Amino acid sequence: MRRGHAVAAGIVWTTVVLTWAVFFGGRVYMCLGPLNVTEESCRAANGLPPLTDLDRFMRGGGLVALVLVVGWGAIAVMAWWKRQRGGL
Repeated sequence: MRRGHAVAAGIVWTTVVLTWAVFFGGRVYMCLGPLNVTEESCRAANGLPPLTDLDRFMRGGGLVALVLVVGWGAIAVMAWWKRQRGGL
């Protein structure tokens, strides 16, 4: 029963995070122009600073993966803690 609750909580957490990532967390990064326009030249033309490592991490799947792993870890710790206390 405990394991089933933990698995169900993990599935719900994954669904919530991935729904957020797909519908609310994404940004469209594009610049209209000829085929050889790079992202760096587009950012410079718009007066934006160059990308940092943190920018690349936030734009990629790193933030979603981090949120998922932290959530799964919290679910696992809570399931273990409840088992130690004698109930879930």
